[in-house]
Amino acid sequence: MKKITILLFILVLVAACSDEQQKHKNELMKQVMAAHDEVMPKMGDLRKTAKALQARADSLSTLTDQDYTPRVAELRQAAQKIEQANEGMMGWMRQFEVPDNEAPVAEVITYLKDQKAKVNKVRDEMLRSLEEGQALE
Repeated sequence: MKKITILLFILVLVAACSDEQQKHKNELMKQVMAAHDEVMPKMGDLRKTAKALQARADSLSTLTDQDYTPRVAELRQAAQKIEQANEGMMGWMRQFEVPDNEAPVAEVITYLKDQKAKVNKVRDEMLRSLEEGQALE
């Protein structure tokens, strides 16, 4: 009887741990997608700002009455940062794979933790470059 009780206790404990891991996995997936979804609506703003910065740089580079070289370089660099941040998100999206439900939960959690760090970095770069670019417009 003791053996059965101990066995049942172990099974309940394993099931509880598995349920907690599943909840953790689901929460990580939500966090990954939330970071992605936060900046996706800003993609248009990113492109628009980069274009405006580039156009302003092109316009200033044609003026000959003053040396606008430092300002042109600053505008082009800001546009380039925006484009790199945008490409960072596109690259992240290309490599991201929704975890297979059949995969071991521990492996999925490890994968999602890594993806969360990557998408948060890309998100931060996008927001920072957009803010800096809009300040220069």
